[in-house]
Amino acid sequence: MPDNSLNPEISNTTYGLCVKAFRITKKLLKLNIKLHQDKEADMDAVKTGDIFLFNHFARFETFIPQYLIYEATGAYCRSIAASEFFEGDERFSQFLYAIGVVPNDLPNLFPFMAREILHGRKLVVFPEGGMVKDKRVVDKQGRYSIFSRTANERRKHHRGSAVIALALDAFKTALLHDFSRGNYSQVERWAEELDFDTTEQLMIKALKPTVIVPAHITFYPIRVSDNILHQAANLFSKGINKRFAEELIIEGNLLFKDTDMDIRFSKPIVVGEYWRWWEKRLLPNVVHRFESLDELFQLKPDEGHLGGKIHAIGLRAKSNLLRDAYMKSMYEAVTINLSHIASYLIMKLYQQGLRKIRCGRFHKMLYLCIKKLQESDYQLHRSLCNPEEYGSIAYRGSSRLDQFLSTVQSMQLVCIDEGHYMLDEKLGDDFKIDEIRTENLICVYANEIAPLSKVTSIIDLAMEQLNRFDARNLADYRFHDQLLALEWDRKMFDKQRHEEINTQQTASADANWFFLKSPNDSASAVLLIHGFLSGPAEMRSLGERLHAQGHHVLGVRLKGHGTSPWDLRSRNWQDWQASVARGFDIIKTYSQSVHIIGFSTGGLLALLHASVRPNTKIKSVTSVSAPIDFKNKNLKFVPLLHHANKLVRWVFSEGLIPFRPNEPENPEVNYQHVPIRALYQLQLLIEHLMEKPININADVYLYQTDHDPVIEPSSLDKLHQNIRAPDIEKLTIHADRHGVIYRNLDEIQQKICAAIK
Repeated sequence: MPDNSLNPEISNTTYGLCVKAFRITKKLLKLNIKLHQDKEADMDAVKTGDIFLFNHFARFETFIPQYLIYEATGAYCRSIAASEFFEGDERFSQFLYAIGVVPNDLPNLFPFMAREILHGRKLVVFPEGGMVKDKRVVDKQGRYSIFSRTANERRKHHRGSAVIALALDAFKTALLHDFSRGNYSQVERWAEELDFDTTEQLMIKALKPTVIVPAHITFYPIRVSDNILHQAANLFSKGINKRFAEELIIEGNLLFKDTDMDIRFSKPIVVGEYWRWWEKRLLPNVVHRFESLDELFQLKPDEGHLGGKIHAIGLRAKSNLLRDAYMKSMYEAVTINLSHIASYLIMKLYQQGLRKIRCGRFHKMLYLCIKKLQESDYQLHRSLCNPEEYGSIAYRGSSRLDQFLSTVQSMQLVCIDEGHYMLDEKLGDDFKIDEIRTENLICVYANEIAPLSKVTSIIDLAMEQLNRFDARNLADYRFHDQLLALEWDRKMFDKQRHEEINTQQTASADANWFFLKSPNDSASAVLLIHGFLSGPAEMRSLGERLHAQGHHVLGVRLKGHGTSPWDLRSRNWQDWQASVARGFDIIKTYSQSVHIIGFSTGGLLALLHASVRPNTKIKSVTSVSAPIDFKNKNLKFVPLLHHANKLVRWVFSEGLIPFRPNEPENPEVNYQHVPIRALYQLQLLIEHLMEKPININADVYLYQTDHDPVIEPSSLDKLHQNIRAPDIEKLTIHADRHGVIYRNLDEIQQKICAAIK
């Protein structure tokens, strides 16, 4: 038995030192802990919550909630640990007490916690009890239960949090009743009993609703490769037991190998809402029969006075309801990731009797599931919200999918054979609780989302819809990905360090992709590519004219544009080329005849795409005002300045001159600042395009203005001489501006429409 005579008070000094130590450890280990407080309601939940409930998958996560809650609110937390941790070393026991931890067999534990909550402490509880390694919490009937290592059987979750919250709420209700009726002597008695200096302090606490906040910690990815902790344990302790080895492998990797720990709060549960109106009327009469909080928490229906017996029976039934509600809410706060979806799909296919599936079909199934889940209100891991991370899954896979497949192949659960994923019989084997994480990680991931019936229903439906998922459906989803990408990219470059440049931008036009579909399904299609520092709005009026002419029209957004000059600074010309390729892959599913039209830098990219990815569907390529030579001769110093910026970044993180001001012709669509690195990338693009002949198996139209203030007239001839195509036509536009398409100078839009009609 632990020595409960030790001082259970929290030590300000010890608690503060532990917070600092955890802060340092977090930085040293580069722990990716993300406490999601995206909404104001989430922050309110942290501030107003009394009892915080967390799932339990790894040992070290028992320290994380207290640290995060303290960082967010400055409030100390209480938590409950197994009594075995308080046995033996008295110094360690006193340390646990000092940081707010008490043993689960502390005399009068529940009333002690109620007192602490009334005095402003937060209570952190893990209602599952021991670690749930397999994450299997739902049985075949959909009921919640977990495996108990000590009882060696499945049991319901602990309801101690519900009992504390309900009894505390009943006590508050009685206090408020006494105060409203003028029974001040009763209030004073309780204030003295609970060590409050004044009755006013106690009544302020009584006015506050008792709030339970369920939360979920999701680890991603879970790795099973060896690590330094396991190696050290093997080195210094031969023959370590399997349980210890498994925990070192899994939990060591969670700490040392770039794992995300997403912590999400569910909607707070206001305990007072669980009382019926007539129960609230009776609560004061019941509470008045008790002399202390200790007696209020006895809950023995076969002992004491009649009121106590009724209270015990009612509280037990109501605590079961509350327990089931907060467990459901806790499990629904999981952060869904790619491994969850892939694992559930594999287990579902295996249970259906399938033992192999084409890789391409599985990838499309996985992609379709992601898109369907995006339409739901469930919380997705950020990698499923960033099209750059998941967007390629439909046709070639992704780095996160590769990591998952590598892990499950090392477990011999899945293998690849001649373009098929082969599902091994091991997927159906039973494993002991201390083997499951290293033997069948697919089962662990699938179990974690099993409680989310709406999520699994969406995945089941996506599997059924796959056979009706054609090329145009896929193209529409990929177009939607590009719309999401704009919002994602803007968030990435909307930090404090970006603010000075961002606030000077004047672009107000819609910066997103646009897709104008023809009512004629078999119509020809046009891909439009905007210029440097601009966005799709630059090509919108031309697109609308082409659409009125009967074409399908798609306008792309080149990466780095329409967001922030900082975003453009981070991109290279291959990123712009990839944007064009995505656009072409989308539009080609709508027509057998595709025309590509690019302005300025977009003209260079149009020519490049047609030459490096020849396709019989490309019927013409139009390049307008493509830059080869510039009138501003200072641009020849761009490479020198770019390399100087790179050289001094180790002293000045942003370089000497990361941006230079820009005076755009069309400030509503253009950036006000030019990243030096982006200018350098433009020069690299020109060099790459012109280093060898440009072979295009389609008609080519080259337009150039006669008084362009940006581009040298020689650019047109240099391009013409370097292109090999069936038919090349050069056309001169009479204008003294660079942005001829946006302003439709010399009726260039009509001329382009006529050329490809």
